[in-house]
Amino acid sequence: MWAMVVTLGCTPDADDAFMLFGLSSGAVSLPNLTVELVEAPLVSLNDRASRGELDATMFSAAAYPLVQDHYALLASGASFGQGCGPVILSREPMRAEDLAGKIIGIPGATTTAYAMLQLYNPTLRTRVLPFHSLLSALETGLVDCALVIHDEFVTYPQFGFEVVVHLGQWWAKTYDACPMPVTCCGVNRELDPQTQQQVSQLVAESVRYARSHRAEAMAHAMTYAAQADPADIETFVDGYVNDLTENMGQPGIDALNQFYTQCAEAVFLPDTPPVSVIS
Repeated sequence: MWAMVVTLGCTPDADDAFMLFGLSSGAVSLPNLTVELVEAPLVSLNDRASRGELDATMFSAAAYPLVQDHYALLASGASFGQGCGPVILSREPMRAEDLAGKIIGIPGATTTAYAMLQLYNPTLRTRVLPFHSLLSALETGLVDCALVIHDEFVTYPQFGFEVVVHLGQWWAKTYDACPMPVTCCGVNRELDPQTQQQVSQLVAESVRYARSHRAEAMAHAMTYAAQADPADIETFVDGYVNDLTENMGQPGIDALNQFYTQCAEAVFLPDTPPVSVIS
């Protein structure tokens, strides 16, 4: 039987590997639809999404206003931190008020981490660096601090770095324990409605499969973080792959609306994009 092939952009990181294990292992499938995973760094996925290149893709929650003309949000496949999130690191102990005048390495101007940093303090100085070089840039003194995402936010202690600000905790405290949007999954609006629904179904089933086959999915996720402590990666995955990843529902929609409202009020987002999802 002929099967339509759709591309799905994802990062080569443990959390995406975990949630998409059902698809990558072949345990989740449809007879008339084949999903081809396309791995790329998150900033690259944001860039490709701005041009509508992929049939479906992960992208930063902060990038959705830039890609909404091309992509509709899926109810599944999004990452929300609940008390966890990006952290600002330094080489030596530092107070938050000492960040003024320091250069903070950031993983990209379209990332949610950078948007959160702007919400926290829009006056801070930054330098964009590839996310995989942030810790080495901090270690060598290229930057004074680093805003880290991905598994670095749980593995930093082994490098001797200090947390200056935990933005995930700051967000939760500031916005009444509202989940912190991190990434979203979208499907290209040019696909026919039936295919959009099928992609939504497959992503949801893949997340569900990974969570119900945790040991296998975690072993697969560890292949993307072979040098890390498995306990650290479990903490990282558990922080971002949760009930809202399986189906964001109204709590996830409310969290996105809260985030975009705050960005618009901070005047670095022209207006709040409409948030609706394909479930």
